[in-house]
Amino acid sequence: MNFKLELPEDIVLINKKELKRVLHEVLLDLQAEKNVNDVMTIRECADYLKVSVPTIRKMIANREIPYFQKGQVIRLSRYDITEWMRNQSDI
Repeated sequence: MNFKLELPEDIVLINKKELKRVLHEVLLDLQAEKNVNDVMTIRECADYLKVSVPTIRKMIANREIPYFQKGQVIRLSRYDITEWMRNQSDI
């Protein structure tokens, strides 16, 4: 018994695993867009990472965490911190 399934051109078939992967990528892209311009103070970063301010300052002094500085002002990008955490968990 032979049969032929015809679908409209705009219909795409995808398996569950592939759909999860694609949705995960889309979610990461949306989060990146939201966080890419989100800049934190040292206190905000400490709250975000649930550590103390001195811990963040020490990590900055040791260049263990991504940050940027304009004159005396130190800021941290939420996107860079999130990526840094993701890379740290891969080690």
